[in-house]
Amino acid sequence: MKMSKVFAATSMAALSLFIFTGVGANASSTHKDSMSSIHMSDKKKSTHMNMDMTMDGLKMNMNSKMPKGLKKDTHAKYHVGEKVTLKANHMAGMKNTKATVAGVYKTKLYKINFKPTNGGKEVKNHKWVVAKELSAKGALKSGENITVKADHMVGMKGAKGKIVSVNQGPAYAVNFKDSKTGMMINNHKWLVQSELKAR
Repeated sequence: MKMSKVFAATSMAALSLFIFTGVGANASSTHKDSMSSIHMSDKKKSTHMNMDMTMDGLKMNMNSKMPKGLKKDTHAKYHVGEKVTLKANHMAGMKNTKATVAGVYKTKLYKINFKPTNGGKEVKNHKWVVAKELSAKGALKSGENITVKADHMVGMKGAKGKIVSVNQGPAYAVNFKDSKTGMMINNHKWLVQSELKAR
C-alpha cells in the first residue's frame, strides 16, 4: 500500500516536471521567434530609412505629383513607353541607367537657384522645373526672380530663387531603377531631350 503511494507520488512529480519543461521550452522558443521578428522588422525599417533619396542635398518627395494642365507633346523624339538610357546625373544612381519614358510635355524648362524653405544652403543650378512650377512678377526668363511652386524635394515648395537658364523643351518624366540604392523611381521630373538616348 505504501509502495503504491510512493510510486504514484513519484509518477506525478515526473509528469509535472515533464510538462513544465516542455512549456518552458516552447515559451522560450516563442520568445526567441518573437524577438527575431522584431529585429527583422527593425532592420527593414532601418534599410528603408537609409534608402531615402536625395537630390542637390535635399530629400526627394517621392509623392510629388505632375502639375495640372500640361500639354502632351506627341511630336517629341521619344514617346511614352519608349525605352531610353539616361545621360543626366541629377542625382547619384541616375547616369547611364535604363529608363522608360513616363510622360512627354510641350513646355519650357528652367534651371534655377533657390533657397530651401527648411533653412538649408542655397541650391544652385537645379535641373529642372517647368513653367507651371514657377511664379514671377515678370516674364520667365534668365535672371528673373521667382517663387518655386514645385515640390520635387523637401524645402522646395514656396522657395525664393532665380532663373539661371531656359530650355525650350519638351519636358520628360521617366521611370528608372536607381543604380545606387536599387529603388524604383517613378515619374521622375524632369529631363530635357539631350539628357536621353535611345536603346
